[in-house]
Amino acid sequence: MSILLDQSLILRMEHAESNVDVLKQMCDHLCKKGIVKDTYCQAILEREKNFPTGLNTGGINIAIPHADVCHVNTACLCVAVLNPPVDFRAMDEPDDAVPISLVIMLVLTEPHGHLEMLQRVVGLIQNQEEVKNIITADDKAEIEAIIRKHLLEAE
Repeated sequence: MSILLDQSLILRMEHAESNVDVLKQMCDHLCKKGIVKDTYCQAILEREKNFPTGLNTGGINIAIPHADVCHVNTACLCVAVLNPPVDFRAMDEPDDAVPISLVIMLVLTEPHGHLEMLQRVVGLIQNQEEVKNIITADDKAEIEAIIRKHLLEAE
């Protein structure tokens, strides 16, 4: 499974208004690059409404939105660093809001790829020092290197 990740897929969002705002900005960015179909944004917003993706880690919280593979042209990871954090609904407690600092959008083309990638993301989340390094990194190359190490190099 070949998954694209480069600095153009790493976004810094200052003062995003809501989780919908964050997801729309990420989707619009992917759509402009031709990575996803024009149906992707609606699909991701619908999925987030029904199956929230906020993870309360007890440290730096992360969201892992994704949509069905039929909306994707090219597999990639799109990352957003949020400052200040933005509330997403919790995956395990949908009534609870979780302040999210890092969004890793899984833009995959193989249906079975989500589970494997989710497991890798969980591994990254458990390393809170690395998550902190991502959200405090001065440049996108540093963020790309950390994410590549934890999520892509195990392939």
